[in-house]
Amino acid sequence: MLIALLLTIIIELSVLWFFKERHRLFFVYWGAVTALTNLLANLFILYVFSGGDVEYWICVVIIEALVFISEAALCFVYNSDLKKSIKYSAVCNLFSFGIGLLISLFI
Repeated sequence: MLIALLLTIIIELSVLWFFKERHRLFFVYWGAVTALTNLLANLFILYVFSGGDVEYWICVVIIEALVFISEAALCFVYNSDLKKSIKYSAVCNLFSFGIGLLISLFI
C-alpha cells in the first residue's frame, strides 16, 4: 500500500508539473490531499469491501469517482478556480489510475 501511495503522489505531482504548475505550496497541498484520498480509498477496499470481481470493479469505479470529486473540491478550496480544479483532478487521477492498472497487469 505504501508503494502505491508513493507512486500515486509521484505520478500526480508529475502531471501538475506537466501543466506548468510551479507553486511549491500547491505541490505540498496536492501531495497531502492525494495521500489522504489514496489512503482512505485503499483502506476502504482493504477493510470494508468484500465481494467478487464484478463487485470489486464497481467499488473501484465508485471510489475513484469520489476521489475525483474530493480532490477537485479540495483543489478548489486552495485556488478558487473550478475549471482548473476539475482539470487537475481528472487528469491526475486518470494518469495515476491508468498507470496503476498497467502495473497491476504485469505483477
